[in-house]
Amino acid sequence: MIETVKDNRPAQPPSFFALGYGGLPEEFFIADELYRREKVFKHDFFAATGLYSDTSGRLVVLKLQRTFPLFGFPMQWLGARIARHEIAIFRQLQGVPGIPKFLGVYGPTGYVHEFIPGEDLSPDMHPGEAFFADLARLFTDLHARSVAYVDTNKRENILFGADGRPYLIDFQISFWLRQGKDDSYLAQWIFKRLVHEDWYHFYKHKTRLAPQCCSAEDFARAENRSWYIRLHRLIFRPLIQLRRKFLAQFKKSPTELR
Repeated sequence: MIETVKDNRPAQPPSFFALGYGGLPEEFFIADELYRREKVFKHDFFAATGLYSDTSGRLVVLKLQRTFPLFGFPMQWLGARIARHEIAIFRQLQGVPGIPKFLGVYGPTGYVHEFIPGEDLSPDMHPGEAFFADLARLFTDLHARSVAYVDTNKRENILFGADGRPYLIDFQISFWLRQGKDDSYLAQWIFKRLVHEDWYHFYKHKTRLAPQCCSAEDFARAENRSWYIRLHRLIFRPLIQLRRKFLAQFKKSPTELR
């Protein structure tokens, strides 16, 4: 949701949000069924995501990629491109346990999938061996379908389902090695590197959240940081800190609505 200050003015300019100061639709149709908005999960720079229900109480998630211009520059082309990428991966992974059912496309930058009740994986949780065994199978299934998840460094990208099982629902930056189209040596090398990073982060999360279930090999794999991860942290940590300071200034001195 869009964060506001005490006088209810947005704390950041509209270009900071995927849909500007607008928001997700109050309702929409898909497969001749009407869905009404229940809540907004998230509205950030790249996308907005919300929970919807139909007349029978069935819950689904609508995700819209960016459509709002960035300080006057058109951005819907980027939102449409990201949406096509994510939709293609969702379809590629249908049938894999731990992947929500894909329900359809919405407009040029959106899609709908089934709602999975649960919580983002967090340091306060203590999932056991069964959870990580299921998560390992989930990553194995993804890789077998030539998809590297890529965003496993963030615990919150892994959903701890109400049934105690892991789910993956965000494929915005995932990498798909399309057979017959990405057969170059470089594409295969990139895929193998990203698969390695998926497993590194898997063992990092497992050793931190369920150390009692880990072997000496698990701890060793959690310490096996590649040069890519070291370089990424060297470059992007200062940028992330700078971004946080930049956004904090907007919260102190909000931009006027235009």
